[in-house]
Amino acid sequence: MAGVLKTVTCMFLVLAAVVFAEDYDVGDDTEWARPSDPKFYDTWAAGKTFRVGDELEFDFTAGRHDVAVVTKDAYENCVREKPLSVMMTPPVKIMLNTTGPQYYICTFGDHCRFGQKLAINVVGAGGATTPAAGGTTPTTPGAGTTTTTTPTAGSAASSLGGASFLVAFVSAVVALF
Repeated sequence: MAGVLKTVTCMFLVLAAVVFAEDYDVGDDTEWARPSDPKFYDTWAAGKTFRVGDELEFDFTAGRHDVAVVTKDAYENCVREKPLSVMMTPPVKIMLNTTGPQYYICTFGDHCRFGQKLAINVVGAGGATTPAAGGTTPTTPGAGTTTTTTPTAGSAASSLGGASFLVAFVSAVVALF
């Protein structure tokens, strides 16, 4: 009986981490484009708490934009050469899988210098920040990675659906005991 309780508790914790992950549409309705305000993406990210397990979705016009994962220096100076990775086929979905700062730019023309860049800080599930290298897993088909199947609905809808599932799961566990 103790083994079953440990297994159920472990399953509950894993499900809770997955269920409460957020899906962020970078830029919301503006999407990933050269903004009219150079601080647009700073403003968009302000007040958001990005956590391990969350997903960023960059939607943009193919052939006019891309998403490059870069270092802090490349982000600050809009250095387009030698990004850590670059994805050119929209939508680009990036799973945040480690804590710490993460930097993204568009390498087309002067888009970065005009504000098409995003810096975020990712915290752990408990909210504590621990710096780590890397931190993202692109999940776009054709980008040399595995495609994930995450809900395409907005974060509010995803969280509500997850909450309903969590209530059903907890009810089933309680019914077992």
